[in-house]
Amino acid sequence: MNQRTDSTNSYLLALASMTVAIFVALSLVTPNFLSLGNLRSMGFQFPEFGLLSLAVLPTMVSGGIDLSVVAVANLSAIVAAVILRSGEYGWLAIPAALAVGAACGAFNGILIAYFRLQPILATLGTLQLFAGIGIVITGGPAITGLPDWYTQLGNLSILGVVPLPLAIFALVVLLLGAVMRFTPTGIRIRLYGTNPTAGRFAGIPERGLLIRIYTLSGVIAALAGLVVLARVNSANADYGSSYLLLVILINILAGVSPAGGFGTVTGVVLAVLSLQLISSGLNFLAFSAFARDLFFGGLLIIVMSARVLAGTLPLPKLNFMKVVTR
Repeated sequence: MNQRTDSTNSYLLALASMTVAIFVALSLVTPNFLSLGNLRSMGFQFPEFGLLSLAVLPTMVSGGIDLSVVAVANLSAIVAAVILRSGEYGWLAIPAALAVGAACGAFNGILIAYFRLQPILATLGTLQLFAGIGIVITGGPAITGLPDWYTQLGNLSILGVVPLPLAIFALVVLLLGAVMRFTPTGIRIRLYGTNPTAGRFAGIPERGLLIRIYTLSGVIAALAGLVVLARVNSANADYGSSYLLLVILINILAGVSPAGGFGTVTGVVLAVLSLQLISSGLNFLAFSAFARDLFFGGLLIIVMSARVLAGTLPLPKLNFMKVVTR
């Protein structure tokens, strides 16, 4: 039998210790790391991929995955940019972008729940679909020329201290944490991810649950797109193409099980902070962006291998008799 060990608390403690160790080490190696400017810069940067990582979390806990989150974020940002440039109806940009994210997520959920497509294949296909729609809307070049009131949001700090993107990230962390921990939907996500067959026999409304999970993912991804749009002052169909590897790495590092059932918002927050610290440290040490991608790819393999050896990440078992008789 394929056993899965729930060592969440000990893993989170180890992850928190690693985050603190990275912070202390970088503070000693690079004196400017603790400067107010660098800390505020990180506060504006990591909410982008932090929100995308939170968008992927419930799908992975349910035993699936959403590879389309970056494309959903870009498409939502493009729709918002088009509305913002219209001038008269600019106030509709944010709700319209969130509606686009919800629609994209619901579409993913329908493909998985009703057409029984594997989540990785369904969202890989919609990744290309949503990106293609974005290219059709933009015609290729990025959409620029957004109104000043919106672009100022990307550089706004609450009380002059807390960056607005960081505050949005913190709010989503609290809300998603409450949903995953205290609501019937959150409990069902874990139960379904642990054993979908048992979940069906227990009366969990599988189709409705899957649609809600991926709709939630789409809304959070759309919110990430709005944050990016305000910060970079443009919308593009291929922005953040390297984020997909990063958000998967963050969830694996956070202790989320690819087989479903396990994963916490706290773990994702710690993993986001750890990788942001590492990324900033590599920048201070003058490593190129290519070296950073190489480092993150290698780290993903190392973390997954270590978790398999530690027994906290299950290995799928293949039923050879079933394969032979097909």
